[in-house]
Amino acid sequence: MNNILKSVCEHFSLGNMPFLQRSKVPYENDNFTKNLSLISSAFFSRQLVVVTGMPGSGKSSLLFYAVNELDPSSFRICHIELSNPNKKALYKTLAIKMGITPAFNADDIKLQIINFFSEENEQGKFNCIIIDEAHTLSIPMIDELRSFYDEGANFSMILAGLPPLLSRTMNLSVNQPMKQRINLVIELEPMSLAQSMEYIKHQFDLARAKNPIFDDKSYPAIHSITFGIPRRINQLCYRAIIQAWLDKKSIITAEDIKLLAEKSPHIFDKA
Repeated sequence: MNNILKSVCEHFSLGNMPFLQRSKVPYENDNFTKNLSLISSAFFSRQLVVVTGMPGSGKSSLLFYAVNELDPSSFRICHIELSNPNKKALYKTLAIKMGITPAFNADDIKLQIINFFSEENEQGKFNCIIIDEAHTLSIPMIDELRSFYDEGANFSMILAGLPPLLSRTMNLSVNQPMKQRINLVIELEPMSLAQSMEYIKHQFDLARAKNPIFDDKSYPAIHSITFGIPRRINQLCYRAIIQAWLDKKSIITAEDIKLLAEKSPHIFDKA
């Protein structure tokens, strides 16, 4: 562990530093449990699923925990993240992720992937493609994915991205053929005040905290500044802990949280 983080952990009697890494144990609430069940259905039957949410709302974490529950011998999940990809870049990345040596032409690579999935299906393995940053897909790429999904007919596809993926991209008349193929839509919502508080306490439980670090009035302040978005909560709480260590404080107050946010308006701006 970094010497500074070790000192911070010793100062607050923490077993490890919270709010930095995705934990193996998720914070579970009713929304998470519901969304996990919904997303997991795409791994057991052919579906087209769209997952949207604000930046930091937990799209990648939801997918991570869903995939983490699967047996690799029975499922092949190919998760890629490309911003505004073209046809060849998309298929080449997919092929490489699957261990396929890609052909030169995009259409040939697409056929390689479809044949590969067919072979795996015959061996009893179910396939799913997850495309992150899907809100950056162009109109031609949306239609290309529709064609790929129809032509393959042997895998599920999950498109994950920011809200405009649904509110703007899929609402265009030219994209109606793709929109009509969507089986499930999962829209992630910010956490409530109670959930934000439970999430923070969950992080401290995982860090094996021995003593309270935030006072009770800190939680509403954190929720108000972060709008209940997990990544923003992580960001604010981590910075607050580091600042408290620098200031040699053992308890972080609501005033400390508000002052930190005021000093970093470029970081803690409006969501």
